[in-house]
Amino acid sequence: MISLGIFKPFKKTPTIKNLGVRHYHIYCSLSRLAPGVDNIHLDVRISPQVYSSLKKTTFLLMVKHSGTEFFFKEYKKEFCEAEKDALRRICNDILLDGINKAKTASEVQIDFLAQTALAKLFLEEVKLQYKILVGQIEPLVKMYQLSAKHDQSDIFVIKDKLSEIKLHYNQITRTVGKELFELLADVNTRKLRDMRETHFPSRDILPSFFLTNPLLHVGNPNDDFFLIEEYVLMGQRSEDIDNYKNVKLIMHELLGQIDLTTEDSVNNHADNHERKFQTVEGLFDADHQAFDSLIMEPDNIEKMLDFFDSREQYEKAKKTKETESGIKKLKERKDAQKILLNLFYHQFKAAGLMPQIVANFKMKPVYEKYCPPLSPRQVREFLVNFWKRTSMRTNLKRLKSLYGDQFNFGPLLQTVKEIKDCSAKEKKQYLIMFLRQFSRYYRDFYNFHIIKEAMDSINLVTEEKIILLSRENHSLFEFLLPDEKVKEEKPIANHVIIKADIRGSITINHTMRKMGLNPASYFSLNFFDPISAVLTDYGASKVFIEGDAIILSIFENEDTVEGNYSVARACGLAIRILQIVQSYNEKNKENNLPVLELGIGICYSQDPPTFLFDGDARIMISQAINQADRLSSCDKLLRKIFKSHNDIFNLFVFENEADDVSEAAGEDSTYRYNVNGIELNEDGFNKLINEINLQVFIFPSDTDENIRLYTGKVPLANGNYQRIAVREAPIHKLQPSALDATGKISKKYYEVCTHQDIYDFTDKQY
Repeated sequence: MISLGIFKPFKKTPTIKNLGVRHYHIYCSLSRLAPGVDNIHLDVRISPQVYSSLKKTTFLLMVKHSGTEFFFKEYKKEFCEAEKDALRRICNDILLDGINKAKTASEVQIDFLAQTALAKLFLEEVKLQYKILVGQIEPLVKMYQLSAKHDQSDIFVIKDKLSEIKLHYNQITRTVGKELFELLADVNTRKLRDMRETHFPSRDILPSFFLTNPLLHVGNPNDDFFLIEEYVLMGQRSEDIDNYKNVKLIMHELLGQIDLTTEDSVNNHADNHERKFQTVEGLFDADHQAFDSLIMEPDNIEKMLDFFDSREQYEKAKKTKETESGIKKLKERKDAQKILLNLFYHQFKAAGLMPQIVANFKMKPVYEKYCPPLSPRQVREFLVNFWKRTSMRTNLKRLKSLYGDQFNFGPLLQTVKEIKDCSAKEKKQYLIMFLRQFSRYYRDFYNFHIIKEAMDSINLVTEEKIILLSRENHSLFEFLLPDEKVKEEKPIANHVIIKADIRGSITINHTMRKMGLNPASYFSLNFFDPISAVLTDYGASKVFIEGDAIILSIFENEDTVEGNYSVARACGLAIRILQIVQSYNEKNKENNLPVLELGIGICYSQDPPTFLFDGDARIMISQAINQADRLSSCDKLLRKIFKSHNDIFNLFVFENEADDVSEAAGEDSTYRYNVNGIELNEDGFNKLINEINLQVFIFPSDTDENIRLYTGKVPLANGNYQRIAVREAPIHKLQPSALDATGKISKKYYEVCTHQDIYDFTDKQY
């Protein structure tokens, strides 16, 4: 063990505050899910189509990465890529089923389960297909020996290839596994990221690197070749000064000398969920969680130590004459990083690790020439240890007759010289590179144990008897493709009504007729037709059309998951309607034609509508239609008052101050200004909260009133996503005769926002 504590106390404690350093947090537990029939493991059934597609793809990748294409004439590169694409599509549908099931059950661990189950299946299939590959090549040796078509050289070729495959088991399986897991990560990142962000908070979404962990594909995580290829070479013996534990100890002692206050630790102080490590027995000391969470975020290394990059940015900012505040921030960052870098450098130098660290990178161009018979760690010892170098040269000279020019010591000795001549600046840069790679290894080592523990808790069931038993006991988790699910028409459970009402339609009608123009075609081309064209994107349909309004509906059916975004999609559709009208208004202004102003109301009802039929025509009866009509309305007097209104919000709601207004009698006591605004009823907002994951922000205001915004992503029926933002605001009391606002009431109203400044603000918060 290395003894540290060699530094005198700092006059001023080094700090990482304002460096943008983050704590690493991840949570992937299956602890809340009910075990299967054995009362120990979780029973998971994955679609048989996954097994079939994965089997084909994995074998083709085995052929590809083992270099045995010659022996399998049916192998074609384009065929392999086609099978990968098919597997990618199937995995997307399986994981989407997991997301939907997690949303329905309000349990994100079901999503974790689907991902972990696929990962386990992939790893098992890689091992299986390697055995199958070897099992198919071994008979070829006998066939070549018995066949008159093949001479002795052909037999030697196939024997050598078989020996090579067996010798490189680790490399072949690791390469195939990495390619398969990159496919899985690609599905999660490109296809399903938005869907998860729609439903789950960011802390409950696994990062892309979680399943691309190199440690998942290697038998020995301390293998020299593996470490130098994927991370950095570290000592394996307890006496090695650069072993994993000693490097970690140095990092802990260094961080113990630093003020670890960070912006994210302050902002998330109340979030106990994110402050705790997931338990991994024997890996981490509970007293050092704060240290570990910093070390396991690789970007923190550059943020804390990359003084050279910050200095370059600082000098550039001074030359380009950027703002004083910007230059000041760069200087403060540069100065803080310089202190931290010198602290880390001197500590590692005092511990005797700098030669090994520099050698890690200097040896990469040459080490393979000497392996075997040497190991990479022995090559590094040759480079940094004079006495080891002397004895190794003596021993290796004896092998020169066997290996020939392979043991030309020239490249090694040149590397020794380069290490000795390395400047302090270069050493510090290598230290930054080393610590970043160590950070990745530290993080991946931790994640590996988490996912391994999760995979060990899963039983991938394929036996029909076990499937039926587990299903009967309601303990089976099934992740299936859409065509494998029982399809039936489900009754309507609830519905949403959207009413878009044109303001001043009578005036527009009169004006256009005086100009000799056709108002009917104007409304059709600028309003009704373009809106009809986008309804399928939102799963909406027309209820009926009035002369100056359109009423739309979105239904949700019983026991369905995929369509349970009725309110969210209604909000997205309302925004789209206003965008359509605005785009046509720009053209109409150029041609001196009237512009359209709308008022939109969205009303959610938790009950199904009632239908009657006029011949073949279905007519909807719903109280939500009446309420949507009120929400889309605009008081004439308020419109006059707000005539010069130029705000980013387009909806304001007031309540009659009179005490004798009886809501029980069915009278609406509210007044509203709604010009190009969208109002969502309270039941609709409460439904929206359960449909998608909404982030809450406080929008800056010139008044003393806080403006609360809710924003999230909406999955559309066409597969795209749309961001929405909703403003929550208090209803003000209004004196009807004087139209004076006299105070607030506890009741709220909800505006679906359309102004770009709102969305620019929310985008910056992510």
